[in-house]
Amino acid sequence: MSPMPRSPVVAARPLLAAAVLAACLAAQTPAPVPPVDPALPDQLKELKSLVADPKMVADFQAIGLMQKLIGVENRNPKDKEKLAKGLGDVFRTGKVRTGDKEILYREAGDALAKLGADGGKELAKALADARIKDAIPLQAHLILALGRTEDDKQVDFLVETTTRSHVDELRAAAGEALGSFTSLDIKPRRDVVKAIIRAWGSLHSKATEAESSDPSAPVNLDPQNARKTLRAVEGKWVATLTRLTGVSQTGFQDWQRWLNKHPNWTAPNSKKP
Repeated sequence: MSPMPRSPVVAARPLLAAAVLAACLAAQTPAPVPPVDPALPDQLKELKSLVADPKMVADFQAIGLMQKLIGVENRNPKDKEKLAKGLGDVFRTGKVRTGDKEILYREAGDALAKLGADGGKELAKALADARIKDAIPLQAHLILALGRTEDDKQVDFLVETTTRSHVDELRAAAGEALGSFTSLDIKPRRDVVKAIIRAWGSLHSKATEAESSDPSAPVNLDPQNARKTLRAVEGKWVATLTRLTGVSQTGFQDWQRWLNKHPNWTAPNSKKP
């Protein structure tokens, strides 16, 4: 008796298994490291020269060059580090830009935001630079860029700014920036959420203090100042709490009750400890 012919499905199984194995091996093979770009050092020298122009007439050329440099994908890790340093030097080179000239710094910050931890390191340096200490809107812009790097080494600084800064605009920006860290491990993520809710509670307590009706009593501006801060930060903080937890709440008391009931919460995309 002649053997029965194999069905097409059975015959295809070895080929399917081989294809699956090949796909698994391909997924495990690291991508080749891109070569070092020989043109980068000269391009960074050109950028520094443009920014150093004492008349600041070459700023838009510098911006165009930064956009070109950051548009190159899959850079060698050493080139990525060099590029971040070159972009960071923009904040320290030449005359300090103010007013509408600050666009140079904003563009540098946006470029650094695309460079991960390398960009985070340089943005942190820029934010600590005395040259821009009075430029609050610029600092807020750079804080948001710092969040987009998702560099977890910057989380402590962002939490400190969110909870302790004396500048409402910076507290709002830092709180918003923390919402970018949706890949943070669950324990540090819980710490961030707890810190924001605790700071919110302190402001809520001050904002709802009973004000003295005694005209001879010292004027207490704490409730008024706390309400002003809350108007600036609440929306940003709620958005970040929602992004980090996957939970939707509105007012402080709702968030406080939720945290008290779920101290060991996990978000859908968080890694369990």
